[in-house]
Amino acid sequence: MIRERIKKDIRKTISNFKFQISNGEIEVRRTSDQNFGDFSTNIALKIAKVHPLGVPGSNKAHPGGETGSKQSPMEFAKILADSLQNLPYLKKLEVKEPGFINFFIKDEVWQKQAEDVLNQGPKYGANEIGKSKKARVEFISANPTGPLHFGNARGGPIGDSLASVLEFSGYKVLREYLHDDVGMQVQKLGESIINLTKGCKLEDQEYKGEYIRGLAKKIGKVKNAKEAGEKAVKILLDEILADTKSMGIKYDKVYPESEFGSTGITKKALEALDKKKVLKKQKGAVWFAPSDQFLRDRECVVVKSDGAYTYFANDIAYHKLKFDEGYDLVIDILGANHHGHIPRLQAAISAFGFDVSKFTVILYQWVRFKRGTQVVKMAKRAGTFVTVREVLGEVGKDALRFFILMHDANSHIDFDLDLAKEHSSKNPVYYVQYAHARIASILKKVNGKWKMENGKFNHQLLTTNYELDLIKQITKLPELIEEIATSFAVHRLTGYAVELADSFHRFYENCPVITEGEELKTARLALCMVTKIALANTLSLLGVSAPDKM
Repeated sequence: MIRERIKKDIRKTISNFKFQISNGEIEVRRTSDQNFGDFSTNIALKIAKVHPLGVPGSNKAHPGGETGSKQSPMEFAKILADSLQNLPYLKKLEVKEPGFINFFIKDEVWQKQAEDVLNQGPKYGANEIGKSKKARVEFISANPTGPLHFGNARGGPIGDSLASVLEFSGYKVLREYLHDDVGMQVQKLGESIINLTKGCKLEDQEYKGEYIRGLAKKIGKVKNAKEAGEKAVKILLDEILADTKSMGIKYDKVYPESEFGSTGITKKALEALDKKKVLKKQKGAVWFAPSDQFLRDRECVVVKSDGAYTYFANDIAYHKLKFDEGYDLVIDILGANHHGHIPRLQAAISAFGFDVSKFTVILYQWVRFKRGTQVVKMAKRAGTFVTVREVLGEVGKDALRFFILMHDANSHIDFDLDLAKEHSSKNPVYYVQYAHARIASILKKVNGKWKMENGKFNHQLLTTNYELDLIKQITKLPELIEEIATSFAVHRLTGYAVELADSFHRFYENCPVITEGEELKTARLALCMVTKIALANTLSLLGVSAPDKM
């Protein structure tokens, strides 16, 4: 990547001046305005904070006075730019207030990038940030007492796409689901089913959804509410996993919460915490109670007075298992209503002696659907919720995933069902997929009747702004994937996909492909192939199909 070459050269220049700057402090970003170059760095501003009295190890007087006198960020930027300006890939450098250095890259360097992307093919955009490392991502883990509703399902595309990005970044990834099949909720579900079979009205039950009638028929005769509840959540789990499969999600491991109690995993975890002296007995119950003053508000019951484990106790055991298995990265995708659960989990993980920095929780907000002016409420017990199956039936997997992933997890979504079904450029997923299909159509027309040997073509013929802008857009993908592998902001992929499709459509409308002379036709067809690679790889990470026809 060009960005990495720039970082490397900045690092080398800084070391020549004997500055003490860590690698992470060297930021090189794409500019949003081509008038300010292709890349920009603020390193001079950072250096000015660390070394305000001048350039160490240099006998040369610089603007602002003698060596050792106080220098401004602009003066540092000029010193660095002076050392960087002769780099072979640079067209020019500019220094701008208050101390930014802007890099203008030569056209021939960008042109060569197109050829490099073509040769990488399906691997384009991959990196090795997670090489020899393991990550596990838990997502959805829905309440087991009803069909999968959209309030839980939003975490699905987020977790699945994040897992794909981590895999593309070298991690060995485990996709996991926690099946919460114990507790009073299961008992209450069983009671609702039993009461219904005895002739009681559905609206008088704890769980009122019509799905209760279907469960009652499938279960048949049972001894008691406990058995009815246990059978019901097994049936519902199968339905939930079928729905997640329809969303394009396949789990590597499903963990039944009941097994943590029955196999002694939770007991052993609590014994380990007891040895750490972070448990206490109070009013007949056992509490997780960190002694650290800062963590005292994290106190929570782990064993109830009747001897039953709480959900938190089993979740403690679950997360101990995650770290015991040697994972370098542990990620939970949870609904925003779990925000109070996070500090308690962090405190428990810390109490075991694990590195809390390896644990990340991504909270997502709720989804609201637009059906004209009507807002559909989600309430599982009342049975007036929007199921994933309903939405899949209306808009399909691709639109469902794309529309969810268009938004930062921490923002609310108004899901426009009509827009998601529209076959026009107004629909972002259709717009992106159409770009891919359009390229496939172009390549089908030429049917291989164009000259390109061993992935080589005359890339120097790609000289228009439309071609260069498209190449620049394509080459953002590796940078973006690398950033998402550390920031986990998967929603940025959809924005990139739309920008790439937009750039391609502009290129296609302004640069004739098939009708040009043989050599230029080959170069532009190669650029189409390169765009197709970037689009396909992006859509694959999103879990969205890349159709050849639309």
